[in-house]
Amino acid sequence: MSFHWTTFAFQLVNVVVLLAILQRFLFRPLADVIARRQAQTAAAVQAAGEAKVQAETAALQARAETQATLDARQQLLATAQAEAQARRTELLTQARAEAARIVAEGRAAAERDAAARERRNWEHARTLAAGIATRALGAQPVAAEGYARRLADALRSMPDAERQALLAGGHLQLVAPRPLTDIEWQAARQALAPWLGEALPAPTMDPALIAGLELCSDTGAVRNSLAHDLERIAEAMRDDTVTD
Repeated sequence: MSFHWTTFAFQLVNVVVLLAILQRFLFRPLADVIARRQAQTAAAVQAAGEAKVQAETAALQARAETQATLDARQQLLATAQAEAQARRTELLTQARAEAARIVAEGRAAAERDAAARERRNWEHARTLAAGIATRALGAQPVAAEGYARRLADALRSMPDAERQALLAGGHLQLVAPRPLTDIEWQAARQALAPWLGEALPAPTMDPALIAGLELCSDTGAVRNSLAHDLERIAEAMRDDTVTD
């Protein structure tokens, strides 16, 4: 087998030409494509990294904003609660003050009404007492022995059975507010003689009668005194007042 330098040189030129063609039309475009793809991939990776950083930053900002919102909400709630409590305390204080004022005014009004009622009651009592005294004194006998005549008139006007029961009732006694004078004693004996004859008992003293003569026994009594007249007139005037 012989070696031909011409053929070798021709083949070498072909190889060089082929490599140049491949370099020009294959390797360089392919390298450019690869470089572009690598650049795109790097850019995509960088963009993804930046996007991740932005996302993380946005998430941090969102969490911070959310926390700030929650803090602001809690602060607003705390402020609102404090204001509500302060307002409640203020209203409660005002309500207590108003209640105290109303109670004080009511108590003052009640005291004024009580004082006015007491004055009216005193005026009424004085008027009633004056009326009772006037009517009672106006009905009294002018002379002291007049009570003996009034006692006799009262006995005379009693039903017979009632009068007999009184006189026969036992422990019959004549009651006077003070010791009788001779004139009064004689007037009493004379006035009661139709029923008692000479058996008139000595008078018993009872200062509560004020003035008058009364006849009492175990079965009844004939009231004939200023004290009894005062009681009777007072009852009548009280009844008139209630009716009015």
